[in-house]
Amino acid sequence: MQDANLNNLSAEELLDKAYNSEDDAEIAELVNQALELEPDNPEALLLLSDITQEPEERLSILLSTLDNLHDALHDLNVPHDLYAEHELGVVYLALMQRAAFTLFEVGDDEQAMEFIEQLLNYEIDDGGAVKSLYYRILIERGDWQRILDETLNDDNHELGWAYARVTAAFMLKDLNKANKYFWEALMMSPNVPFYMLGYFAEPIDESLTQELNDFNFAILYADVWALSRDLLNWFSRSVILFGLLSGRFAEQTQEMREILKSLKGEADYKKLSNVIKLRRINPKNDVELIETIYTELKK
Repeated sequence: MQDANLNNLSAEELLDKAYNSEDDAEIAELVNQALELEPDNPEALLLLSDITQEPEERLSILLSTLDNLHDALHDLNVPHDLYAEHELGVVYLALMQRAAFTLFEVGDDEQAMEFIEQLLNYEIDDGGAVKSLYYRILIERGDWQRILDETLNDDNHELGWAYARVTAAFMLKDLNKANKYFWEALMMSPNVPFYMLGYFAEPIDESLTQELNDFNFAILYADVWALSRDLLNWFSRSVILFGLLSGRFAEQTQEMREILKSLKGEADYKKLSNVIKLRRINPKNDVELIETIYTELKK
């Protein structure tokens, strides 16, 4: 994109255009032009990190910007507890959030957790992203009892909360709780486990905000099920069972039936299929279907 009119814009105006663009190449050009005008502009560097694919390079941008912005906020006498109410403080918290996820991506769970614990002191409208990463790191540490204890007292019931307690209950060999927690997690967002196991592809329609959020969460938790073969088999059996009963596999139905059979789930499938038919339950009604499946499996 070459636009002579951009030369007359301020850094703030260039960033406004970047925020409103959906084209990565255009965003990159606008951000770079803003940085030519103001090399230390934290919002421009935040956007630059968002379009930087290499995690180590992204982390370098984030950490150096955090250091500089921390000093600027100190010079402005902005208290830490008021960051969420200050324009630069909001940018600082956004940088810290991205840094936490990037640190986890490169395997530095300890520093990621340090940032997360700071972020949890603020009320941030992030759809539960930071808390999901918090629980994900506890899963990585195998801190199963802590997860169950904390999820029991956590009033924010987001996806990270839901799948953390599913995993912890299973790893502590409490299958009754694990099954209960799984079907409750599924009720929250039924497509999430299909993204986790790779049965559904990444949504390409950016207007599907909920699906994109589900996919991004699923990517964060996708490796959890490889913690043990038993966990993977148990989780896959439940997901495939629901997928077949809800008609999610379409032309792959027969193949998935064979996989379910190998996971010893065929008897449950036949039983539940009959129940659904006799009760005339609409398989497209996820809520009713999930409630029916869980109630029948408890018997």
